Amino acid sequence: MLRKFQLFIKEQYSDKDQDFLERNGRLIFLAFLKPIINGKGFDFKEVQISQEKRLDVIVTYLDKKYVIELKIWRGEKYHQEGLEQLSEYLDIQGLKKGYLLCFDFNKAKKYKEELISKNEKEIFAIWV
Repeated sequence: MLRKFQLFIKEQYSDKDQDFLERNGRLIFLAFLKPIINGKGFDFKEVQISQEKRLDVIVTYLDKKYVIELKIWRGEKYHQEGLEQLSEYLDIQGLKKGYLLCFDFNKAKKYKEELISKNEKEIFAIWV
């Protein structure tokens, strides 16, 4: 699903969309996601969990739960902080795998994906 979203953004994105996507990236992602999970799952945004922390997006589909963190690419240091944050959220949720959706607005951006190991968690990260 994240790969399909990446392809969608790659096909449709224009530099003129940057301001809109920075403010509304989650909205676009949820609108893209809704018909895929419709009838078999649910999406939840800004879910509050322990320690007053908030998860960006949780998707339940059939009998599985997926935690998706959305970040704007602001360099490697910020990226590592996001991975640490997602790893903590996965611990709280009792999950071993999570997802990171990075919105990259650099002119020379690359649409890429990585499988990252962080604190014994597997994180699938994708850049759009």
